[in-house]
Amino acid sequence: FSGAITNWRTVGGNDQEIQTWQRPEDSGSQTVMQSQVMKNVRMISPQETEVASMMEGMIKVVAEYRNTNNAIGYTFRYYATQMNDDKNIKLLAINGIAPTAENIRNGKYPYIVDAFMVTRENTTSETQKLLEWFLTPQGQSLVEDVGYVPMYKTLP
Repeated sequence: FSGAITNWRTVGGNDQEIQTWQRPEDSGSQTVMQSQVMKNVRMISPQETEVASMMEGMIKVVAEYRNTNNAIGYTFRYYATQMNDDKNIKLLAINGIAPTAENIRNGKYPYIVDAFMVTRENTTSETQKLLEWFLTPQGQSLVEDVGYVPMYKTLP
């Protein structure tokens, strides 16, 4: 995503230009990509497309991912597997480690983002019950059903 490699042949693929697809700059997945993967390496500008705006005529926005055979993009696992469940999208292994629920849960997959539940300091009993419910097998099942990776164990 730095633009240093522009053809799949360079990394053992077919002689095709690499089509990179990015997320909008203010998106969570773009922020994670920059901080965890790219670190201090500048990313190329994302592909843009023009869309009609009621207020300003045509405006440019980051183009949506197109799953062509020379495309590569990134997003959160839950989005690719649940919200936009496209069986033609392949999740990539990093150094031979696939982004399975088990590898994410045990920390083997290198790019992981924790999700937290946050409350006020003095929670109500209803809020506390909800927090505790999310740690039950039923709550963790819901976490998994919506595409996140559940925790190993619940609180005692």
